[in-house]
Amino acid sequence: ELPWLAMLGWCVFTAALWGGGLAWWRQRIARQRAEELLRLGQVARLNTLGELAAGMAHELNQPLTALLSSTQAAQRLLADDPPDLDTAQTAMARAVEQARRASTVVGRLRRLVERPDLAGQAQPLALATAVQDVLHLLEPELAQRGVVPEVLAAAALPPVLAEPVALQQIIHNLLMNALQALEQVPPAERQLRLSMARTASGQVTLSVRDHGPGIPPEARQHLFEPFYTTRTGGLGLGLGLTLCESLAQAMGAQLTLAPEATPASNAQRGAEFVLTLPAAPPPMTD
Repeated sequence: ELPWLAMLGWCVFTAALWGGGLAWWRQRIARQRAEELLRLGQVARLNTLGELAAGMAHELNQPLTALLSSTQAAQRLLADDPPDLDTAQTAMARAVEQARRASTVVGRLRRLVERPDLAGQAQPLALATAVQDVLHLLEPELAQRGVVPEVLAAAALPPVLAEPVALQQIIHNLLMNALQALEQVPPAERQLRLSMARTASGQVTLSVRDHGPGIPPEARQHLFEPFYTTRTGGLGLGLGLTLCESLAQAMGAQLTLAPEATPASNAQRGAEFVLTLPAAPPPMTD
């Protein structure tokens, strides 16, 4: 006498409605998750693009500024009566060097986007020669700040295994950071020392030490983080050391900040960065 068919129909209808609602809810959650992943992916790509653009601007600023200064100087020298041709040719030669440097930086950043294997491009290099090449490029910066670098090299230093452009870029950034730190001390106290030595394990180290104000203790552990900078007034982008560390790691080297000297004194102040490079294997003989 009970309406079994109606009751069964109601149960089936309720179960179908509940199943449909559950499926709709799961689909809605899945769609929201996919939209969130898409948004995060877009943000990640924009951040990567922004980091690349900021890095390119950071790396190209120095050679382009030097290029502009050299060409303007050559233009003024040629406008003199009589024109100073020898000095103008020197200024134009410097401009050519900086233009080639800018072109090399752009090419390296392009290869960086393509995820190059710097370790596979490494070749035996004379570290002292790379240091002297960068110091030559930075002669105007050194003269402007009245800094005479002290270069110390151990005897019989073996060649290092590195990618030439990446090695020069790391040395350039370390020296520019040191010069910017030295701007904060009186000219008579500006000292810059570059030391090259061989470690007990056979590796080769390059130490860049300035006599500037040093790095605050709270900043030492964040120094290699992207977009972290100790420069005030919004002058730093916080990408120089990050790019240096990435380049060093990509070619099998290591860039570290030396421990702070204790006890701190006026004679021991400043910061020291150490680039540790693998030594090139000796040439094979028959």
